[in-house]
Amino acid sequence: MTQIKDALAAVDPVRHERRPTEAERDRLRQTVVAAGSRGDAHPQARRPVLLSVLATLAVIGMIVATSSMWPRDGSLAQAAVRFEVRLAEDQPAPGLRTAAVGNSNRTIYLHPEIVVTNNDIERSRVIAGDAPARFWIDVRLNAAGAAKMRQATANHLGKPVAILINGDVVTAPTLKSPIGAAAVISGDYTQADAQRIADGMIGAPQ
Repeated sequence: MTQIKDALAAVDPVRHERRPTEAERDRLRQTVVAAGSRGDAHPQARRPVLLSVLATLAVIGMIVATSSMWPRDGSLAQAAVRFEVRLAEDQPAPGLRTAAVGNSNRTIYLHPEIVVTNNDIERSRVIAGDAPARFWIDVRLNAAGAAKMRQATANHLGKPVAILINGDVVTAPTLKSPIGAAAVISGDYTQADAQRIADGMIGAPQ
């Protein structure tokens, strides 16, 4: 029976080639060492190696950049604008945080609890404001958000409710009736700014 080593030897493509002598191997090693130690090697000879190194670095850079842009919580739908609604007071009290309202001189005092966030928004759109060049944002809450808003505002009539964008109070209307699924962000916004806010609200985690 044919042995495995005999079968492998039979298909060896270099089995009939003459093995180099020790002197030939020494000359080959000296040639390689001499070529590597020459400082005047032609730049064209080093170009393939240089291009290979640069290509590798470029790939690594793309991987690092991509990983840094990927959301760490695994969600691809993150909003650029943080939306919050909080109850507020006109007078200071323990546990409340002082906040200015928009560009006005008005000061209110925020409750620490957040009533609704971006997660409670069903849709948002730009609407006309109270002047030809002024635009507001109409926010519609989903069922869960509307229920939370209605419950929070039912016993807060006659007091302000603050709408915050990226941590700043942009408007704080005084409640005349409980708020349900609709809320309006009023302010001195251009159409482009209002559209940016409306588009940026969708998808951000709390």
